[in-house]
Amino acid sequence: MTLSQPRRWTYEDYLGLPEDGRRYEVIDGELFMSPSPRTVHQIVSRRLQFFLYQLEQRGLGAVFDAPMDLLMPGCSPVQPDLIFLLPEQFGMVKTNFIEGIPQMLVEVLSPSNASHDRVRKLNRYAASGVAEYVLVDPEERTLEHLRLDRGAYRLEAALAEEDRWSYGGFTLDLKDLFAPLGTPTAS
Repeated sequence: MTLSQPRRWTYEDYLGLPEDGRRYEVIDGELFMSPSPRTVHQIVSRRLQFFLYQLEQRGLGAVFDAPMDLLMPGCSPVQPDLIFLLPEQFGMVKTNFIEGIPQMLVEVLSPSNASHDRVRKLNRYAASGVAEYVLVDPEERTLEHLRLDRGAYRLEAALAEEDRWSYGGFTLDLKDLFAPLGTPTAS
């Protein structure tokens, strides 16, 4: 949701916002607010984080979950659901934020902000040079893995609940990703 404002927002302006449980982002100088995520969003995000944590355990990268300020061109800050860094990117991790272009960003779509993630963030992430962007839709039970190619994202994989997502030598059954809370999973 765009907040009405007559000026361009900066990171310093953002730091003055209240801690009210909402997620604020500044994209191209414009302030956006998202309400707290729904429970299904949090379940899916946590499962994806645990999946990516396997790479961290093997020294292949590091995963961070929201809320985490990410400062990169045009975003001061943006708050993706998950941020994945390669080992050579660990210098981007600062005390209060991550600064630079991560390898991969993951957004779990919510009905209230799906178009924001699919259009505004997708375009900004591509323009900033984020190599991989993953969009997960808990309502549709889909995962889209996009890879940057000459300044634009191309679809690497479009997966549904019956499919498996392979990343970094590990595989995730999407039926486990989207399983109701309390359902035993293969992972």
